[in-house]
Order: sequence, then C-alpha cells, then structure tokens
Amino acid sequence: MMEIGCIGTDYKQRPISEIERFYFARDGLAAFLAEIKKAHCAITEIVPLLTCNRLEYYVVSESLDDAIEWIYREIASRKDQPLEDVRQALPRYSAPEIVTHLFNVTSGLESMVFGENEILAQVKASYSYGKERGLTGPLLNKLFQSAVRCGKRVRSETKISQGAYSVSSIAIDAIKMHHLDYFSRRILVLGAGIMGRRCLKKCHAMGHPDLTVVNRSIDAAQSLASELNCDVRPFETLSEYISDYDIVISAISRKQPLIIPSYFDEKRSKTSLIIDLGLPRNVHPESQSDYRRVIPVEGLKDLAEKNVKRRKGEVTVAKRIISDEQSKFQHWMSYKREVIA
Repeated sequence: MMEIGCIGTDYKQRPISEIERFYFARDGLAAFLAEIKKAHCAITEIVPLLTCNRLEYYVVSESLDDAIEWIYREIASRKDQPLEDVRQALPRYSAPEIVTHLFNVTSGLESMVFGENEILAQVKASYSYGKERGLTGPLLNKLFQSAVRCGKRVRSETKISQGAYSVSSIAIDAIKMHHLDYFSRRILVLGAGIMGRRCLKKCHAMGHPDLTVVNRSIDAAQSLASELNCDVRPFETLSEYISDYDIVISAISRKQPLIIPSYFDEKRSKTSLIIDLGLPRNVHPESQSDYRRVIPVEGLKDLAEKNVKRRKGEVTVAKRIISDEQSKFQHWMSYKREVIA
C-alpha cells in the first residue's frame, strides 16, 4: 500500500549554516530528481520543499524505509557529507505528523515571520515544480492541493496575516534601520525569483529612485525591470560593479558564494550593507568588514518577532480550519484505500 512520508528540517531545528550543507541549488536539485527516474528506486512520488529557511522532502512509496534511505544516501553522495550526518540533520516525520505539519506550514504557523504569505507561494511553486516533471501522483497531488486550500482559508477566515511581514519585507525594514537616508542609496537586488521580486516591488512601491536588478537569466531581469522601471546589469560582470552600490540584497540559488571579499576595494567601495537571503548563503562570511555589514536570513529573526502578538491570537481559529481540512484529507485517503482494496 502506498504511504506518504516526509523528512526535513527548518530554521527552528537547525542553524541556516547547517541546513545549507544539504541544500541543492537549482541545477543540483534537477539532477537529483532526474536520478529518481533513472535509478528505479522505491520512490513513486516526490515534492521537494526548499526555501531560504526550510528543507523538506515529501515522498510516496510502498516501502517508505527504502525510499527515505535512498534519499539520505543520494544526498550524502551528491553533497559529499557523512551519511549519518544527513540522517540526523533531516529527521523523519511520523505518519500522523505529516499532514498537520504541511498544513501548518502553508498556513504560516511555522514561518520565521508568523502568518506571512510568502510560504504559500513557495509551497505552490514547489508542488508545481514536482508536478511539471511528472514526479507527483494521486497522493501528493491531493495532499498539496489540500494544503494550499487550507493556507488560503486560514488567511481569508482569520486575521493571522494582517500586518504580517514577509522575509523580503523584513529585509527592506533592515535597510531602513541601518540607513535612515536609504532613498539616497543605490540598491542592487540579485535574483528575479520570489524573494528578489518581492524586495524590488517593496522598494518600488515606496518610490525608491535608484534600483537595479541582476539575474542569471537576462530575459527574466529585463522583464522585471520593465515592470518596475529599474535598471539591469549583466550577471557575468557582477564583480566589476557591485561595489558601486550602497546596499545589496542577494537572493540567488547557488552552490558557492556569489559575493566574495575580493569584490570590494575598501578604499573605494560604497557598499555598506549586504542582506543575504540565499540558501546556500550567497555571501562569503569574510565579506563583512569594519565598513560593511552582512546580514544573513537568521539575522532578521529579531525584526520578525515584532508585531506578532495580536496575530498569534488567531491561532485557535487557524487550528480549527487546519483540523477541518485535515479531516477532509484523511477521509479522502480512507476512501481511496477502500476502493483499492
């Protein structure tokens, strides 16, 4: 009988610096998922949920032990990490926990920014990523569709997201805290994905006059720049112009640090603040200096914890919605098993 399993971790359980040891960037993830079909392993369905502070794999198999062990071994091999380290870093969720956990995640209850909306878009994108590659089937299709519906209901039927910041919004708040004159500062955003796009939109909505976007795909960068009336620079020559910008926000999926100390000449560099929203981290730790601060994702936690007391009062109502949606899913599962039997 097919069963749903899950392994993973998040910022609450592990520091971001440890999570990134086991994180696949875009090309690495594509190769990992392609291997599932080639290897004819025990995995029937899979959806990876990888965000800037969360690393989870949802799988379906007739033999979950074999499926999960294959994932552990493949990650250990591809990331050149000890197998036991992978097992410990990405613990297995028990069967009763999985549905509740995913529904809590999509509802914003497990987010670094309590109640934020960003995670819902990320879950939808992760599910679509797996589905488009033929890696989902009846169980994960139903699970993720139910989870997304649950997240939407929580946000529409409670006030849990009212006034909630996303991680990208907090990044902009961090800029304002460090530079009261931030409107006079040149801002460079690296990445045209969800995080980068939202940072740019936030700055644009505030009327910031000097924004530039950089992305590996020049077409994606130009499309975003046209929409938000900002500049575009070539990704390949980043080292030549990055130090001309006062503030850098980096949100690119990449194996190795994108920003390194040698990019900055302390005598002429204007860069005084870098916010690293990437996982793995985009900025080499030694890029920080007496003249330049680097803030990683976990450095935004203090700001994220503000203004949540009122929204946490909505948890009881949110939990009722989650319980209702979970009951519907379990009823569907029971029906499906009866049909198969």
